[in-house]
Amino acid sequence: MLAGCQSPQKLQQRAAAVPVPSVTVSNNVRPANPDVYAGAATPEVVRYDRYLLVNTAPDTVQRDPLSQVIDIRIPASLKPTVADAMRYALKQSGYTLCATGPANGVLYRQPLPAVQYQTGPVRLRSALQMMAGPAWQLEVDDVQRVVCHSLREGYQLPARQLAPVPAVVKVSGAEQKK
Repeated sequence: MLAGCQSPQKLQQRAAAVPVPSVTVSNNVRPANPDVYAGAATPEVVRYDRYLLVNTAPDTVQRDPLSQVIDIRIPASLKPTVADAMRYALKQSGYTLCATGPANGVLYRQPLPAVQYQTGPVRLRSALQMMAGPAWQLEVDDVQRVVCHSLREGYQLPARQLAPVPAVVKVSGAEQKK
């Protein structure tokens, strides 16, 4: 251990309060460099261990969460609507389903087809399109991270929504409503 004479250091004194000029924040904001969304640049590789090199670029699914592969199973007892299934598929993705309006409400209130209770493995974006069907266009707002559906060109909404009609099934000579 070393010991010796040392004179104590003086603490720095604060300067007198001077008004700070106003700052325009927009001049201080600059785009990140390198931009992971700017294109296919040569991946940066760093030594991670003695014999291991790793790519430090984010995975595609980290940059585009809707491209992740999902595999969902919805219990038949839940009887979900299309909106319920889409919200379930979007969990943990960072995206939400848009509010139900008069147009997309026609889709979102429909019962989910039984064949879609088990979906996957499939990309999330594809699953959202598949659940909607061919009449609906998937729209993605990456700024607010909201997904929505609009009617495709060539399709039109019904003048009034039809009420579901119960199916009649004949069972041993007697009719039974489902």
